[in-house]
This record gives sequence, structure tokens and C-alpha cells, in this order.
Amino acid sequence: METSQDLAYSPSHFARDFEATLARQAAAGRELAERHPPIALNAGDAPAACFNLFIPKGEGPWPLMVFIHGGYWQELSNTATDFLAERYLARGMAFASLGYGLAPTTSIETMVAQCIEGLEEAYHALTDSGGVWSIRLSGHSAGAQLAYWVATSGRVPIDKLVLVSGVYDLTPLVDTYVNEPLGLNLAQARALSPLFGELAQLPPCQVVIAENDPPTFRKQGHDFVTALRAANVKAELLDLPACDHFDVLDYL
Repeated sequence: METSQDLAYSPSHFARDFEATLARQAAAGRELAERHPPIALNAGDAPAACFNLFIPKGEGPWPLMVFIHGGYWQELSNTATDFLAERYLARGMAFASLGYGLAPTTSIETMVAQCIEGLEEAYHALTDSGGVWSIRLSGHSAGAQLAYWVATSGRVPIDKLVLVSGVYDLTPLVDTYVNEPLGLNLAQARALSPLFGELAQLPPCQVVIAENDPPTFRKQGHDFVTALRAANVKAELLDLPACDHFDVLDYL
């Protein structure tokens, strides 16, 4: 039985038709991959720790956008964000959709490690194909939490961090349905929360929230921007109207 806390952290409860949105985005990604085949590579031994690298036509070097998908650490795959490559290719940017293992078989710490390795592999693959002259890292929902930890690892320099409808404080999730496959206690949830992390080392950040995100997500976005600015990190809050947690990606 869903509790009020469950509903408060259920993006689908506040969305118009999330299943139709996800299906449309996935179809657009498949269609793009047929027209503009990506380089498909694995980062490590886990099958889900893979990425698609879309490279613009012409000669490099290129700016690179690396994107980490959402799904509350337990759903979707890297191909869910392939559709986004269309708009970055049109801007002359390369695009990599990162994947990672999912709960309950993969811990969040391991997901972070897989995403770090994926970013490094995408960087090297694009370097070998023509060069990289800047890197933007982005993540949606749970992917925003993962992107934060990838950025703070310092393994690959990030020029800008774009976090979309993210979860920055995991502690409220402990008593919700979200935590069933994660199995986090409060101490673990706090340790994994960007809100309580080392913020000062981050690059300039853009934090995106949707008008029809759950109010809890909107508050987390505002709170995270406040914390970033308190840490003297250049932070922009982008509040996108007339969209929800899922179709917000259509307006980036």
C-alpha cells in the first residue's frame, strides 16, 4: 500500500503520461541510432556498464556531452537517453549515453564506479576518433546523483555539470518504496547524498527542475542550488514550465 511519503517521491504520480513519454523517447533513440550509428562500447565487465558514443560528421576535436540516465537506480538503460544525441549532434557536439548496473544486484557505490569508468572510456574513444576539447556531464533524476559523484571523482576534468530533476538528499527515500531494492539505512543514504558532499570542488553547475516535478524534487533542486552557492560554486537554477519529470528532457 502506497504511503503519502511514497507518493511524494513518485515522479509518475505527478506526470501526465510517463509511459507514453518514455516509449516515445526510446523510439526516437532507436530511430536516431539507425540513421547515425553510434560506437557501442563497454566500460568494464558488467554488461549494463556500457555506452553509446555518437560522433558528429566531419573532423574533430569536438565538445562532448556525457549523459547518465535515471530510473531510481533500478530501471532503464543507457539507450533511454540516446534520443538526446540528436540535438547535440546538430550543435556539433559528440554525445555519450552512459549505462550502469541496476539495483538490487548492483550497489549505488558500484554504479558510481561504473559511470566513472564509462566517462573515461568515452573520453578515450572520442580522443581516438578526432579529439575532445571540452566535457559536459549531465544526469537525470537518479542519474543526477550519480553524475555528482562522477564529477567529484576528478578522474576526468568536467567543464560544466548539468543536473536535471535530481535527487540530492537520499535520506527521505529510506522509508519509501524506492528503497526496497536499494536497502539503504539513514547513514548510508546521507553518505550518498550530494547535498551533504564536498561541493566546493564542483565545476559550474546548472540545476534543472520541471514545473510538474514532484514538489519534493523541486524543493531538493532549490536546496541544492542554495548549498552550491554557499560553497562558492557558480550555480544556475533553470525552472522549465509546462513539463514534468519525464518530458523535461525534451526541453533541454
